[in-house]
Amino acid sequence: MTDKREAGAKPRLFVFTGPDGSGRKTIADMTGSTLELKKALSYTTREPRPGEREGQDYHFIDQESFLQAKANGEFVEAVFTEGHHYGIKQSDIEKLWSEHRFVYVILNPEGARMLKQAYGDRVIRLFLYADRESLWRRQVDRGDGVEAVESRMSLYSAAMSHLPECEHSFENVDLSHTVFSITNVIERYLNRQLLNLD
Repeated sequence: MTDKREAGAKPRLFVFTGPDGSGRKTIADMTGSTLELKKALSYTTREPRPGEREGQDYHFIDQESFLQAKANGEFVEAVFTEGHHYGIKQSDIEKLWSEHRFVYVILNPEGARMLKQAYGDRVIRLFLYADRESLWRRQVDRGDGVEAVESRMSLYSAAMSHLPECEHSFENVDLSHTVFSITNVIERYLNRQLLNLD
């Protein structure tokens, strides 16, 4: 049930970002579930990875549909990486904001920057990272091919260069500790919005 004071709070979009393998998806979904945040899904032209489901992890669409939506100006952010398109629709964000106020999304650092440019202080970026070797191992252990992992890891330094510009950063060494830390940070934003409204 929504608190009456919350209904007038500034919408917030919490963007979980960082290099591939940093745990951004797992941590985002655990944190989002704990705090009852609503998730905005990216659209992508790539095939689902093992365990991914339509409408839960992404909206999987064909390239023609993606490019048509992009030409129509539907995406507030869109990137092309590793041979695939990814994007977030402006209408999805604004619909979730109107219904729930507090929303989260999982994006690479380039996409996170685009959302920050579009929505300013309504966007709070949470940058997750670990050392290169740990990220390589995590991706291999989850079943990603070595060639695909090496391709992603070639982007590691570029992804890490975004860390200083993000509002918060967390080294993900221990999953439960990281989730706890991020939950506390987000709760401060939610509480501040409630307390500032009389």
